[in-house]
Amino acid sequence: MKRILTTFLSIALSFGLFAQSDWCGTMEMLENYHAENPEMARSFQQDILNIGKNNLVAQKSSNKIIVPVVIHVIHYNGIGNISRAQILDGMRILNEDFNKLNPDTSTIRSIFQNLSVSTDIEFRLARKDPNGNCTDGINRINSHLAMGPANRNAPKTLIQWDPFRYLNVWIVAAFNSPTLGGFAQFPSPSAGPANTYGLVVKSTEWGLIGTGSQGSFGGRAVTHEVGHCFELFHPFEGGCGNAGGTCVNSGDFVCDVPPQINDLGNSCSTSFNTCANDAIGGSTQNPNPFSTNVPDMVENFMGYGIGCQVMYTGGQKTRMLNAMNSYAKLISLTDTANATFTGTNDGYVAPTCSPKAEVLSFDKFVCRGGTVSFTQDSYGDTIATYNWSFPGGTPSTSTQANPTITYNTAGNYDVTLRVSNAGGTDSVTLSNYVHVEGNTATYSGFNYTESFENATSFANDWVIISPSGAAAFDRANFVGKTGSSSLWLNNLNNVYVSGLDQAISPSIKMTDVLNPTLSIDVSYRRRTSSSNDKFNLKYSLDCGNSWGTILSTTPSFFAYDNSTQTSNFFPTQGSQWKNISIPSNFIPASVRNSDRVMFMLEVEHGDGNNFYFDDFKILGQATGAQEIKKEITELSIYPNPAKDQINLAYTPSQELAQTSIYLTNVVGERVLVVYEGAMSKTEYKFQIDSSVLPKGIYFMTIDGDDKRVTRKVVIH
Repeated sequence: MKRILTTFLSIALSFGLFAQSDWCGTMEMLENYHAENPEMARSFQQDILNIGKNNLVAQKSSNKIIVPVVIHVIHYNGIGNISRAQILDGMRILNEDFNKLNPDTSTIRSIFQNLSVSTDIEFRLARKDPNGNCTDGINRINSHLAMGPANRNAPKTLIQWDPFRYLNVWIVAAFNSPTLGGFAQFPSPSAGPANTYGLVVKSTEWGLIGTGSQGSFGGRAVTHEVGHCFELFHPFEGGCGNAGGTCVNSGDFVCDVPPQINDLGNSCSTSFNTCANDAIGGSTQNPNPFSTNVPDMVENFMGYGIGCQVMYTGGQKTRMLNAMNSYAKLISLTDTANATFTGTNDGYVAPTCSPKAEVLSFDKFVCRGGTVSFTQDSYGDTIATYNWSFPGGTPSTSTQANPTITYNTAGNYDVTLRVSNAGGTDSVTLSNYVHVEGNTATYSGFNYTESFENATSFANDWVIISPSGAAAFDRANFVGKTGSSSLWLNNLNNVYVSGLDQAISPSIKMTDVLNPTLSIDVSYRRRTSSSNDKFNLKYSLDCGNSWGTILSTTPSFFAYDNSTQTSNFFPTQGSQWKNISIPSNFIPASVRNSDRVMFMLEVEHGDGNNFYFDDFKILGQATGAQEIKKEITELSIYPNPAKDQINLAYTPSQELAQTSIYLTNVVGERVLVVYEGAMSKTEYKFQIDSSVLPKGIYFMTIDGDDKRVTRKVVIH
């Protein structure tokens, strides 16, 4: 036994050598757990061997084992929030696969047809929660942890029901690996703590309807991962074993599943025959049906063949039943008394459960006199009635599921939704959810400055939206470029990469300013050299209903230096702030000529450190009774001096048949061609990558039919 155990241990620990195309993360999670808890690794190996040699104990309930299931849908503001119909479709597939009711068993090759069995395991959504209350077996949690955190077990910390009574399934919107479909935990206590037992699967891999139609594994990722939860391994887990390896210490350690040398690259090719020891070994508890070498069983649910997984074998069924009679959590989970406790027993008539009121969309923006369409995302048992309340709206109430309301008075308004059925009532109130702008701007653009010093005006004027979860823009009363305060974002913590955070200004009258320039001071430091956060400056001309972009930049543009800091960054001196100034030519004419503009400061998270913003200003000459002649700048270049990027705007005075725009060095050599071709009488904008050029002085030249324009450019 010691020799077999040692051999098995060395094989199992070499898993990483075999998994070249992993879409199942179970073994990776196991290896990580054992790396952190090495004392558990040897115990786990012994548990695996014991399950393989155990005698099958009688089934618990007349040829049918009931497994109560609870589905935790972890979504992010609706992303990954799959429908009840899709959840039920996933349950259908799971039950068909485990009971040999899937119609594609007809694709099993004749050599394996007689090995395909029903496991006689039935999965049912719980109808009683751990406190005995009514449930439909589905929980929905809105969290940014749905979006693929580095710690894949993190979504489990949001909710879990007693793993000794429920098989917990966490459905998430994304993983931190784009190829991953799901992962599970083996039932052995040495495979992980009870509070992480269950399976996690991507929302597109559950069922075949709704977003399930976008999945990569035909709905079989769930069947595969549940197999792991019941102690099944991949057919390639032990490879072909050592020289002379038998079926009990190679492959998946089940003798009626031929071993494989590796995962076969996810292929369904029937030509694979990667191990020659298929007929070697076997025992009374684990009989070998093969008398000769056979092809690899690409049809097996525990393999990696995408599109051909259709069967479990009798040996795999025996192994699952042995696990259910050996491990405490599975003994309790499948006990007949537990079926009664969870409301999954035959004959149980579940009452109607009360619904859960939910609205997932972000704040609504509208101009006075405009309409807002509301969409609810309530769930639970069938909803009988909807009752909305809209203070400030017309009408002020509605019984429609998704009403449209008109707002005729400027202000910020709450919205309340109450849903009911025979089981009860639930409600949700969204405070300051609707923002209605008046017909005139809140502030003049001339000499407009927001220094974030006044807490009251900041709270009244600015709208903060936090799609990324816990982190949000807030007023920092502890640091500023000028004064003692600024706007900051705790970008280091509680966010997910590619998430957004937004701060929206009050409406501003830009027609009060001639040739306006936008200016803002930014303080930011990278967390690592690969941090790729983005700062976007956006605008809205329709009271916040839609947004255009003025500026979109990366750390090479707005970070004050190239240093990194892994602890919380906050600026301690003026040199740690960088001014971003946007010339008039780079502000869209629609913005410059609007009497009501809202600006948005937006951060796209890229694993960096904290952001600070101060002194958001609009600079320029005042317009008024005195006529001021407007000068047109033909050529504008910024920033200048530049570092990694040069922005160029040019407006020809007439149509040009041929124009050349190029950069020369101090000795007149042309080092970069920006544009060659005809130009019409309109504004042209170019973004030039200057990071490829040595530091120094250059000259930007525009050579056209009518004239030549040259400006000095400094790259530092």
